[in-house]
Amino acid sequence: MTKARRLRLRGPKSRLERFLTWKKGPLTTERLAIFLIIVLCYINAQMILAIYNENNYIEQEENNLPHIDLGFDVNPIAQHEADKEAGKEDSERQVAMLPVLSEEIATHVEGDPVITGLCPSQVTCPENHVHIYAESGPRKAKVCLNGNEVLPAWKTGRGINLVVINSERVTAGSVHNFDTYQNPGTDMVDILKNLNDDRLVVMVAQDEASAALSAEAKLTIEKLGSTLIHDLGWRDSWAFIGQVGITSVSPYEALKSSLDSSTWPDPVAISQCIPNKIDEEEVLASSRKEFCATYDNYGEFCKKTWTVPQPIAHPEEQLMTSTFPIAIIAGDRGSYLRQVLSAFFKAPGFVPENVIVFQDGYGLETFAVARQFGIRLVRFPKTDSKNHKEDTFNHADHIATNYKRSLDALWSMYPNSEFVFIMEDDLIVSPDFFDYFNQLVPVLRADKTLFSASAWNDNGYGHSAKDPTMVYRTEFFPGLGWLMSKKYWLEVVEPSWPKCCQGYSWDLFMRDVLKGRGLDTLYPDVSRTYHIGKTGANVFNQFFNGYFREHALAKDSHYKLEGLEKLGPKSYSDLLADLISRAKTVDHEEDPCDQHFISEGEDLLVLYYYQRDSRESKQALAIAGCLNLWNVDKVRGMFNGVLRTHYRGNQLLIVGSMTKYGKKYMPSNVKPIRIAKYKDELDAGQ
Repeated sequence: MTKARRLRLRGPKSRLERFLTWKKGPLTTERLAIFLIIVLCYINAQMILAIYNENNYIEQEENNLPHIDLGFDVNPIAQHEADKEAGKEDSERQVAMLPVLSEEIATHVEGDPVITGLCPSQVTCPENHVHIYAESGPRKAKVCLNGNEVLPAWKTGRGINLVVINSERVTAGSVHNFDTYQNPGTDMVDILKNLNDDRLVVMVAQDEASAALSAEAKLTIEKLGSTLIHDLGWRDSWAFIGQVGITSVSPYEALKSSLDSSTWPDPVAISQCIPNKIDEEEVLASSRKEFCATYDNYGEFCKKTWTVPQPIAHPEEQLMTSTFPIAIIAGDRGSYLRQVLSAFFKAPGFVPENVIVFQDGYGLETFAVARQFGIRLVRFPKTDSKNHKEDTFNHADHIATNYKRSLDALWSMYPNSEFVFIMEDDLIVSPDFFDYFNQLVPVLRADKTLFSASAWNDNGYGHSAKDPTMVYRTEFFPGLGWLMSKKYWLEVVEPSWPKCCQGYSWDLFMRDVLKGRGLDTLYPDVSRTYHIGKTGANVFNQFFNGYFREHALAKDSHYKLEGLEKLGPKSYSDLLADLISRAKTVDHEEDPCDQHFISEGEDLLVLYYYQRDSRESKQALAIAGCLNLWNVDKVRGMFNGVLRTHYRGNQLLIVGSMTKYGKKYMPSNVKPIRIAKYKDELDAGQ
């Protein structure tokens, strides 16, 4: 075989072979060094290219952000644009990291001192403790156990990085990365739910970890002791150490946000000796001590004898209403929230795990109060309206926006719940709150013309509310503590909610929507909530004294509600007709503003007010003012032009003269009441 033929059979030489046999010379040290230099230059060029691509990655991704269901009507970029608009609130949010920790932990939370990028050396911890270093940042996540790295950089990635630690054996178990920028964290939820009790769980965010993180994943992390997971936002740095089986909160958590969506926040780190079993009582005691040193006006709450109240089981049965989630719409009024939560714990059937406080802004006092009670809290960027109607509507946009995003988030957290309670941070509940609603749930289910049941009676003052077993039906939506079905949220309210910011008030919007669809509300004669707020967006001290202070509140833990079978639209109308036909007509020649107009008694009385048509109620509003009932904007609590109430012990029906009841039952010798103040306006057609 010829030499050329042999070469063809061997095939062409590789580039490496040709280089190493250049000029047919032997492989020398000089040639090998040159080759290594070329390889190193190539690797260095690839690293520079990777860094360049990483710096431009997020900007490219923002231009093509995937559609992600965040659980409420805001995307991460929009949220941080709102943060930027909020100004001062952004600064508050940056340091809103466990404000009631010990001084040592708080230093680490804010701490540049421990963010070295290296595992701590020469760590000494007490017996039955392990030292954990957890660092989170835009480009890096790190976890160290007793000075040894257990989450090296090559195992980390974008999203949430998880390390499971067996503290008794002082070993790190499984290590995981979940890209929660693009995925909801379903695999993470499965892993967390199947961990053994008492396992320590270390979680650190890298790059962006919030965009696709599901409500279920947040609730699962919350059950490990997290109080800040619901605050995790776009690109935030977040580090957390929790424990499987914990029933309160973990003090080992840090969160820091950037001022806007175009920058990255500083890293955060936790460097602590962690007990094998987190002492929840010690955590709460230390937390409350610092809370009481920071905030004033908490009286009994800050005495040494105070302990976290225990919920009271209902004595007779497991209430349906004990399973419904409770949303408390809040601002930053911590002292009010403390009273609200205390009252809930005194109501049999209350389940603390069902409560979520939705806070407008990042005020620390409300956060701290919720934490003292072990109640979860979700915070949103502070709303800010630039609407020209703001002075007139007195920050209505703020409250409406917080209501909408809170309800969106609530339904995403409890997608299978049939009903939810909507409360506010200045409404305390009666002892029979859950028992009262439990009796009304079957009525709501059976009657498709009922939108909700309310705990509040606008006219339920001490002189005008008497019977806690009595329930009314009204076309007017009272609010102030109410039970709403998911069906009507999805079909009626949510699709119609106005876009921000139009200077609208959420409760006025609700009333307009419900009136147009013929949907009614049930409410009690004696209220099951009491409005304690003396200051707020639409309340001031004088208004509180005039319209809220004297409201009655049910006192016992159980009342058997009467006449529930007569609350349907036709049966309730028939009931009104029966009551009016049997009622004693008051003296219409007397002035209803005279204090002796109606005497103390236990009679069934009827009063007829003047109307030009069956929809007019101006004279009814004037009479309500004379009787010291609610008389702001319109008569509240009416049904078909009739208001039912009590007055000085008597059951009183205030009936329009042009309603079907007035036309049929008003005696011919009776002239409907026309208060002089409005007579000229009525005659002029105003």
